[in-house]
Amino acid sequence: MMSSAGERTRWAQEMLNRLPTTDCPKAEEWPVALKTTFGSMVAAPHQIILFWGPDYIALYNEAYAPAIGLNHPDAFGRPARLYWSELWDDLKPLLDQVMNDGEAVFIKDRPFYVERYGRPETVTFDISYSAVPDETGKTAGVLCIVNDTTERVQAEQRLKESEARFRNMADHAPVMMWVVDDGGKCTYLNTKWYEFTGQSVEEAEGFGWLDATHPDDKDAATKIFLDALAKREAFRLEYRLRRRDGVYRWAIDAAEPRFSSEGTFLGYIGSVIDIDERHEMERKLWDSESGLRALTNSIDQMVWSTRPDGYHDFYNQRWYDFTGTEPGSTDGVGWNDIFHPDDQERAWTVWRHSLATGEPYHIEYRLRHRSGRYRWVIGRANPVRDANGRISRWHGTCTDVHELKTAEMQRTAILGFEEEISALQAPGDIVKAAVRTVGTFLNVARAGYGTIDEARETVFIEHDWTASGVVSLRGVQHFRDYGAFIDNLKRGETVVVSDAHADIRTRDQRDALDAISARANISIPLRERSGLVAVLFVNQADVTDWTDDHLSFLRDMATRLRNAVERRRAENELLQLTESLEQQVIQRTEQLRSSEERLRQSQKLETIGKLTGGVAHDFNNLLQVVAGNLQLLQKDVSGNERAERRVVNAMAGVTRGAKLASQLLAFGRRQPLDPKVINVGRFLRDMDDMLRRSIGEAVDIETIIGGGLWNCLADPVQVENAVLNLAINARDAMNGHGKLTIEVGNAFLDDDYAEKHDEVTPGQYVMISVSDTGSGIPPELLEQVFEPFFSTKAEGKGTGLGLSMVFGFVKQSGGHVKIYSEVGHGTTVRMYLPRAHAREDREIAINTGPVVGGSETILVAEDDDEVRATVVETLTDLGYKVLKAPNAESALVVVEAGMPIDLLFTDVVMPGNMKSTELARRAKERQPDIAVLYTSGYTENSIVHGGRLDPGVELLSKPYTREALARKVRHVLANRSQRLNAIAHPASSAVQTRRDIDSLKVLLVEDDALIRMNTAEMLRELGHVVIEAGSGKEAFDLSSAETIDLLVTDIGLPDISGRELAIELKHKKTDLRIILASGHAAESVDVPDGVVMITKPYGLQDLAAAIKKIL
Repeated sequence: MMSSAGERTRWAQEMLNRLPTTDCPKAEEWPVALKTTFGSMVAAPHQIILFWGPDYIALYNEAYAPAIGLNHPDAFGRPARLYWSELWDDLKPLLDQVMNDGEAVFIKDRPFYVERYGRPETVTFDISYSAVPDETGKTAGVLCIVNDTTERVQAEQRLKESEARFRNMADHAPVMMWVVDDGGKCTYLNTKWYEFTGQSVEEAEGFGWLDATHPDDKDAATKIFLDALAKREAFRLEYRLRRRDGVYRWAIDAAEPRFSSEGTFLGYIGSVIDIDERHEMERKLWDSESGLRALTNSIDQMVWSTRPDGYHDFYNQRWYDFTGTEPGSTDGVGWNDIFHPDDQERAWTVWRHSLATGEPYHIEYRLRHRSGRYRWVIGRANPVRDANGRISRWHGTCTDVHELKTAEMQRTAILGFEEEISALQAPGDIVKAAVRTVGTFLNVARAGYGTIDEARETVFIEHDWTASGVVSLRGVQHFRDYGAFIDNLKRGETVVVSDAHADIRTRDQRDALDAISARANISIPLRERSGLVAVLFVNQADVTDWTDDHLSFLRDMATRLRNAVERRRAENELLQLTESLEQQVIQRTEQLRSSEERLRQSQKLETIGKLTGGVAHDFNNLLQVVAGNLQLLQKDVSGNERAERRVVNAMAGVTRGAKLASQLLAFGRRQPLDPKVINVGRFLRDMDDMLRRSIGEAVDIETIIGGGLWNCLADPVQVENAVLNLAINARDAMNGHGKLTIEVGNAFLDDDYAEKHDEVTPGQYVMISVSDTGSGIPPELLEQVFEPFFSTKAEGKGTGLGLSMVFGFVKQSGGHVKIYSEVGHGTTVRMYLPRAHAREDREIAINTGPVVGGSETILVAEDDDEVRATVVETLTDLGYKVLKAPNAESALVVVEAGMPIDLLFTDVVMPGNMKSTELARRAKERQPDIAVLYTSGYTENSIVHGGRLDPGVELLSKPYTREALARKVRHVLANRSQRLNAIAHPASSAVQTRRDIDSLKVLLVEDDALIRMNTAEMLRELGHVVIEAGSGKEAFDLSSAETIDLLVTDIGLPDISGRELAIELKHKKTDLRIILASGHAAESVDVPDGVVMITKPYGLQDLAAAIKKIL
């Protein structure tokens, strides 16, 4: 870096301070001219040296110091000859010349031989010598201004040498070469130029070279040259150059710009090559290629060609027509851009392999069509070799095989689908396989299948396949949530939506479709005779240009899927049917075997039942004789205590015999039952004391009553007998010590249970379970325990009728009984009694006041002489007129004789061709006013069905007491009187009946149709609205549908007592008025508070008085 003026002054001062006194005086002693000259040169930036005096004392400035190298600073103030000795012979003459003549001397690039840094070297300077006068005007020194040009001179020398070498090389080069300066003027043309063009140097240099170009090419060549010159860029051009013989030949001119080491533009160096032969060859080649192009363009196939290195430089027109690209745009490797992205790497790999090995090129890939869609093509190429076997070119073709390829791919996908589903059984699995095949083959976001409810416009999507990150639509979807295309599907039209945002059918629901990645979609409808049944659909998240290939594949898959699903369903149904038939055959065979066994058992039980029924009948007749005579005897021995006690003991025996007969009838299911709605939990609590007395204190009894216990419908007397029987059996099995558990709860016996057990109806039951901790019953004996006279007890300790009675009673009640036992652990018997939805019946308390007889005429029909005699005597004793007959035929003769008869009292089972029921029917035909009372120890099925008496039938079971007979006869005759009164005094004949009360809505409940009809007429005559019911159930139903003011009901209804019906309805309607009617005397019936009692027979005035009283 150059120092400042101040620094240069300080440098000079330091040098003056070092002046050697031997050769140069001190500075203060210098003459004025010397001081002035030195002072002016000190601050100058140029190299300046002053030679002063005769000894040429050297004084120089700081800028000059580097020029003398290692001689500085010793040379300062010393004679020049001492430090410039190597060049003194050249320097002294110059100095002397100026010193003597006083004239200045300027020499440019003056070479000097010096040793500045310990080694000799030749340097060059531009030097200027000027005389410096003293005060007298005489020259006293020489001022030398020096410019070191060594580097420039050396560079110019090297350039000259380089140019000489270049010229020598260029002149011997086989091509024309030239050089221009930075202004574009040509400064050099080699010998070849002059030899070729015949120009002289003067003609060619500058811009004369352009005169040798063809007139038609001159302007273009000039423009290219000047444009490149302005931009300092390389250029290349072809033009025709005039040869020295006047012939123009094609030449190629190429040049590169020249720059100095500092980056200065120096011009161009270029070369010109005669390419006329090559140009002619290219023309011929072009002509040839034009012919080839014309040929290839006539082929309906894409043709291409490459250099040996694979550079594509030729395509026929078919290529451009197919791809829609601009000619030349796919040269080189441009073709790769129109390959499908998924195929590019594979195509490059195969092409590079062919280039490396020379093997033919063959590949299938997708090429972008001018429509923007990709189509499958087959690319083929073969190499062309020269005489030496080297590859000179590649020629290839591309064949559009899209339809074939697509068909093949679809066929492969479909065959894969068909193969996969061949092993699938479930239609749902077939659907899964189908939508997966569709989704993966078409590369969509979602593929699905669903069954359609055309009326509701919904689709149940059974299965769908989704791409990663796409939600499933499984379940019920509403079509109109996603557009209005359901109408198209209903018409059987395929729905194709390329952009839901633009399609009029979907644009209003585009947000909903975007949310499920279904901006583009296809829906293929599947129709049958019934209409639209299913749909196969695909969704795509982006706008999609669906093709015919997509549609054809989807339609094919939709048809195959539907057929496969329906075929598999039919096959499965057929298989299930076959298996079901096989199973049914097995079941039916088993059922047949079981039915045969049940029939055998049923026939066995029926036979035993008939036997036991007959035995019971005869036994009851005997008991009736004994009981009747004992009661007659009781009157004769009145006052004889001893005799009376014996009669009482005998009557106890009759009671035990009657119980045994009842057990026989219960097993045979021939016991006439009197079912009531009962709550077994409350019933068992009432039995607790009796049970404990019966089984003893050594047995621990636990009773468990389930919560929310239902009511059941059963004969309470028989329930008590059954529980007591089971408890006594349990006590005996435990030898009087152990634990007895009685549990009651709700139960439901389902269809499966009913199928596995005989005579079980599925439904709700109340379960009574009796369990003991006794010895248990061996498995082989369990099936026999319900048979009559079979007992597990020791001989003489049981009748074998206890469990058979339980079995018969439960079955007759419509229930089920099940026994479980394990030897050494105990036994459990469970009874299932049908649930009743009605409220619990309450027992009507009837006073046992004195019985009364009557004066009516009674016909007794009884085949047993002793029974008949006893009954006749008892009725006669009660005041009745008694007629008798030994059988039905004889009784009918008595009736037909014309004697008025008030009551027919007939045994149910009598010998002869005429049954008692037929006798009753014929008797009523002859004497319509006659009443009928049946009696029997065995009813068969003539008046009892389903374990219950037929409606309107009155029965007195044997054996019976005198009181029971008297009360029953009186009750039947009272009902008869009521009917007769209704006939004799119909309500419509009443005159001037007072109607001083408001009209009421009356519910009339009476099981006797005639009495009900007459009573209804009387109520209407009194101005009331009447609703009639023949049973308690019917009354309950009517009361729920009607608003009732007054209830008029008979006490003795077939399904519920009138008293209980009144309580139930009163509970529902607290202001309900109630009138009870009965054939019993009013004082013998327990009448609830607020209830009016009316005794049969009653008339219009009686009924009006009762209504007035209740109001």
